[in-house]
Amino acid sequence: MQSKIKRANEVESAFANLGLELDEFVADDTIDRPVRGRSRPSWVVPLLLLLATLISMTWAGIAAWVPGHLLEIAFQRGSLLEVRRQVLANWQPGLLFSLSLAVILGAHELGHYFATRIYGIQSSLPIFIPFPIAPMGTCGAVILMDGMKANRRQIFDIGLAGPLAGLVFAIPIAAIGLMYGDPPQTQGHSVQFGQPILIQALAKSLQASTDSGEPNEIQQKILKTKSIGNDSMSPLLMAAWVGFLVTGINMVPMSQLDGGHVIFGLMGRRSGPFCWMIYLVCIGYVSYTSYMFGEPMFVLMLLLIPLMGIPHPPSSDDTISLGLPRQIIGSISLVIPVLCIPLRPMIFL
Repeated sequence: MQSKIKRANEVESAFANLGLELDEFVADDTIDRPVRGRSRPSWVVPLLLLLATLISMTWAGIAAWVPGHLLEIAFQRGSLLEVRRQVLANWQPGLLFSLSLAVILGAHELGHYFATRIYGIQSSLPIFIPFPIAPMGTCGAVILMDGMKANRRQIFDIGLAGPLAGLVFAIPIAAIGLMYGDPPQTQGHSVQFGQPILIQALAKSLQASTDSGEPNEIQQKILKTKSIGNDSMSPLLMAAWVGFLVTGINMVPMSQLDGGHVIFGLMGRRSGPFCWMIYLVCIGYVSYTSYMFGEPMFVLMLLLIPLMGIPHPPSSDDTISLGLPRQIIGSISLVIPVLCIPLRPMIFL
């Protein structure tokens, strides 16, 4: 086979020396040629997934963040009349929730994306993940990057850029949601959303900033019970709640989560044992909440994390130092999961 290939190359070289192309003397049907179709632009799939996720998140808002219950009612009655009623009643808050959450998640992923562009690391555009049966209508968004070509400092910057960019939008959206916005109409099925420390602090500060010092209904419920039902949750506040939860989970310092990038930047290869310790803490948290509340949240995530590897993989240069400013910012950022993840995120009644 190799001799045939060599002979064919010699023949083609001979024709080339004569200023001729071999293709001129070979009929198209006598040789196999790969057919190259037009390559699809890199933005097509991310755009389609973004549109699908917007529809999915809008549907979640229309269903007052319990889409499964709405579908169950339709199935029991054998009619889509209730679905139609919910769409007509809640399409505006549903759309507001969808667009607000897309801004938060999009800012998060674009933070990663622009950081990779700055450092010349190849990456994909943000890829949104629709999930219509989930309360939020999405599993978040991701970018895919060639992390093996990034050094320790670059991985730190890329990992932290996303959560910080997302919080820049999530915090003001939460503040507006605490002050304004009508909740969607519900179908009598209530879900309580436990509020993270960050939203509780915002509610308290907004109460103190008012002339009367009296909280509104949303702020009052949060300050009193540290949770709020879907029948009282404004669309903007719900979008911020999801944004905080996603940010908090991503900033857990292990594996290839954003927090894993940060702790690897801070500790380098010494971060391996620390990541294992955090993984065991997460197992304890999930076990505790499952036993105490009967709600085993985040179990699937605990099962998926080992597939990515619990310690962070090495970078192209693990020896490069971060410098004092990055070390301070990175160390402070490790508190984000505590501020953004409620002890009991969802309470099904």
